[in-house]
Amino acid sequence: MADTIADRLRSLLASDVYTTRGRLRADDLLVRERVARSLSAATGRLRDLASQWRADRVPPSTRDNPFPSDEVMAPLRQAERLGKDIDTVSSSVRGLPLLPEDKVWDRVGRAGLDDLLLFDWALVSEADELAAVLADTVDLAAVDQADVRQRLRKLTEIIADRRRYAEVIA
Repeated sequence: MADTIADRLRSLLASDVYTTRGRLRADDLLVRERVARSLSAATGRLRDLASQWRADRVPPSTRDNPFPSDEVMAPLRQAERLGKDIDTVSSSVRGLPLLPEDKVWDRVGRAGLDDLLLFDWALVSEADELAAVLADTVDLAAVDQADVRQRLRKLTEIIADRRRYAEVIA
């Protein structure tokens, strides 16, 4: 028998999410924390790669050459921008509006919660994939900037869609 998205999310988070046994706000916060943790791991990996790059490729300053060349520093600048973009997306996830407690089960119904599960599954999946892509990267120059930016755009779109949906059901 195929697992539902809800079952997958429950197993991924090791918690009973979006059920009568679980509480709506606690589940919502659990999903946010999981996404933020994956994004934090991605940012941490970028920092590690940048540190390694600096140690291996940025020469010490000399009187004749006080600043490293642009080609040595370009990957570091790109990694810094990507890290800031990832942190911005993480802040957006944490800043999503909380779902109202007042009889939300009655107003939303099971279908509405299933839609929220889809949004949350997409958020967790994309954040985990981004973290995995960066975890598998062995060198700062090997970071696929286009892929990371695409994943960040996808996360931003999901966040915006989820925000709109939460405002509709509130």
